[in-house]
Amino acid sequence: MPYALRFVTILRGLLVSFCLIALAASPASAVQESDPYPVESLARILGELHGLTFACEGRQAQTWRTAMTQLLDHEAPTAGTYRARLIDRFNEGFRHQERLRLRCGAESEMARRELAERGQAFSNQLRRTYLE
Repeated sequence: MPYALRFVTILRGLLVSFCLIALAASPASAVQESDPYPVESLARILGELHGLTFACEGRQAQTWRTAMTQLLDHEAPTAGTYRARLIDRFNEGFRHQERLRLRCGAESEMARRELAERGQAFSNQLRRTYLE
């Protein structure tokens, strides 16, 4: 599969994931300004979402980790400093959620919705950067 087509496919999958979650979210202000490192910010949000679902749904919940793997496959397919930085950001997000120790239920759902909105904003920024 050509690189550009593979990128569009992966980005489309991430956008769909965030859009589905954001549809359930209450309208709140998401990231409005342009982030200089949207891929790194998205990696951290994926880590936070993985931390939430891991804590509430258990080890079998791998949706956000899989999304991160797809992001890595596209953005940093080979070992190097950029790939390591993305992984570090994902792990930072995961550890952040571990430290918060949110209760599963309304509290974690509210955090998930906020993260989904932020993730959607970064996904939109990436879409504008690469596809428009």
